[in-house]
Amino acid sequence: MQVQERDPAVINSGIKQSVRHFHMLGVIAPFAAASSGANTFLLLTKAMAKFLKIYLLLLFLRVLLSWFPAFNWERQPWLALRQMTDPYLNLYRGLVPPLLGTIDFTPLLGFFILQYLSGVLESGASEDELDEWW
Repeated sequence: MQVQERDPAVINSGIKQSVRHFHMLGVIAPFAAASSGANTFLLLTKAMAKFLKIYLLLLFLRVLLSWFPAFNWERQPWLALRQMTDPYLNLYRGLVPPLLGTIDFTPLLGFFILQYLSGVLESGASEDELDEWW
């Protein structure tokens, strides 16, 4: 079996298209869940909480690897990891000045926010409370 070389531009356009589809799904999914009943809504919130926990793990790996200055980010899967996590981390860069000129604590703010959202979604309302609300 022969491995084919792929053009990075084609791969990047495919990733961008997938991200656009996920954005659309993020807009449509809450309405679909609300219209189909409380159990689906509960399932969707639990799934989002699990997704946030996986994303937190990826963020932790990204920050941990950034401590090694000689690490090569241009190889896969590290390039994909950087492309997935940097947009979120860039939201917080520059909010807090680096400690001692080199230690950046702004990713901690991003971690705390995602951890809080994950906890809120995971605890959520019980099925009985959702049945009463609907």
